[in-house]
Amino acid sequence: MKHKHHITPKHRWKVLYGSLEGCDDPTNIELLTVEEHAEVHRTLYEKYGRIEDKLAWLSLSSKIGKEEFHLLKSSIGGQNNKNKMKSKAHKRKISKSIKVNHSKGIYDKISKSMKGNKNSRNHSSLEYRKKQSEVMRKYWAKKKRSVA
Repeated sequence: MKHKHHITPKHRWKVLYGSLEGCDDPTNIELLTVEEHAEVHRTLYEKYGRIEDKLAWLSLSSKIGKEEFHLLKSSIGGQNNKNKMKSKAHKRKISKSIKVNHSKGIYDKISKSMKGNKNSRNHSSLEYRKKQSEVMRKYWAKKKRSVA
């Protein structure tokens, strides 16, 4: 069975081109066996040191199982994890944290502290959200360039 390997990884594609549109283009994909795919990610990890390549290599070569893969993947955090499946252990940890914080009345404390805060009035406006999105896109692009 052949695996699809992105020549330019999706996370780099987004940084380079500003969107994921085109990253699944046939010119950016090569078909590899599972063993070849694992070897490519091992080589990439040794060359660039990206944790994503290490996890792909270990998972594809069956050195770690699916649960451990998701646990390690979820520990990376940030934009790398957006819309990714979380491990059962990670979900339990999140749930416990929410319950503990909720039991301490954290939401009431936040609400109380925000009363009268004039800075948050426009946060739901379309103009503010667009500006904030642009600021965050630039931040993550800069952060990814410094990591790569």
